[in-house]
Amino acid sequence: MSCCAHGPAEHHVIQTCEQVIHYPSEDYPCLCSGFEQSAQPDVCMTCEHALARHAVMRVCRPDSDDFCECRLVSA
Repeated sequence: MSCCAHGPAEHHVIQTCEQVIHYPSEDYPCLCSGFEQSAQPDVCMTCEHALARHAVMRVCRPDSDDFCECRLVSA
């Protein structure tokens, strides 16, 4: 069973870091788009946030550029 009407080629795996960066006047999301292992196995070399804060999602991006809500998240 498929998660939506779009084919497998239209589904892409993306990674995001969900860590919030606290700055004196506002909170900002981390813009890291993937996990790169540093010397510490559970820390990202790119953003220095913990692996547990990085999420992996499979999202649908239809070739027709229509919006599709299909997404599966795993940590």
